[in-house]
Order: sequence, then C-alpha cells, then structure tokens
Amino acid sequence: MSTFDWNDTYKGDGTDTTPLDEQLLGDVLDLPPGKACDLGCGAGGNAIGLAQRGWTVTGIDGATLAIDSARHSAAACGVKVMFEVADIITWQPDDTYDLVISSYALPPRGPQRDAALATARAALAPGGTFVIGEWDAEGANWGVRDDFVTTDELTTALGDLQILKAESVAVAPHNHDGHPDHDHDIHDAGDQWQAVIVIARRPTNVAQPGS
Repeated sequence: MSTFDWNDTYKGDGTDTTPLDEQLLGDVLDLPPGKACDLGCGAGGNAIGLAQRGWTVTGIDGATLAIDSARHSAAACGVKVMFEVADIITWQPDDTYDLVISSYALPPRGPQRDAALATARAALAPGGTFVIGEWDAEGANWGVRDDFVTTDELTTALGDLQILKAESVAVAPHNHDGHPDHDHDIHDAGDQWQAVIVIARRPTNVAQPGS
C-alpha cells in the first residue's frame, strides 16, 4: 500500500487557502494578540486569519505545496507569517507561544500521535492556550478509526493542562479544493461530519515539559 502524500491535496498557488475556521477558533479570538503557532497549518488559512488580527504567527506543515500556498496567500493578504516546512512529529520549537492550534492534523493513534501532542505541549507557554480540532471517532461513519479521536482520548492525553472546553460538534465537510477528485476527498452523501474540539490552558505555575 502506498503512503498517502499530503502534497497531492494542494496546488501550491494559494487558491486552496480557506478562511480562518471560526468554529474551531471562535472561543479564542477575543484573546489579546501574542505569539501563535499553527501545527499542521495546511494552506495557512488559520495562521493568516490570526495574523490579520494582530498575532505573530508561525505555521508548520510537512507538505511543501501547502506551505507554498500559505506563503502565496499571506503575501496576497499583506500579512507576515513565518511558514516552515517541517514534520510536526519531529519539529522542535525554539520558542514558546501564547496560542498553539492543531486543526485536523494529528497522525493516527500511536507513537506518532503522542509525539505530535508532545510537540504541542512543548510549544505552549505558561498561561498559553491550546486549541485542537480532530474528527470524532464516535460520530463519523467514514474513514479509518485510528485516524480519528474521542473526547476522552484528547482530554486524557492533555491531562497536564487545564481543560477549558471539550465537546463533539457537527461540522461542515472539509474538502481540499486543490484536488477535489482525489480519493481522500470522496465521501458518500450520507457521511456524517463530526469533530472533537478541545481547548486547554497551561497553568502559569507548571513548568514546561523537560524543563
């Protein structure tokens, strides 16, 4: 079986950048702007939307064409975002952030997912907020179960953080406009689109992992 290549879902010219996901980020848009990190930023819609709201943003994604699209779109919007091609499983932050987001970017269950979540926690400053959205294993009738999450899984994995919100919500279908005919984006009309959204905060009196 061939390994899925996320580059196959992007054009790289900015036309596949979507707007900021207000369903995912609506609860944190009133935070005072600071430094943000978007892990698995894709074509950069969330990172650009935050930059337009005054945030200093770093976007990380392993797909070169995704980062190409993100850079095109940021330039077209007149905002500065630091985009970097890197795997969120192995990337190590050299700074900490007031806001870390992960939007449908986690690897399947197992050591790689654990490593990606450890990356997110390491990037989070004391008092910082982590927002994560992933497909709900208990609410979807499509896909591979190990690619999805449950609310309990995420809240347990983030047990060293203060959980502010954890819920399963209905969401609109997420297709990549760059390649709408890609097998990864083909779904039946009856497919259910349900996501787990978790918002957590690192207490100010808890040290960074590994410190």
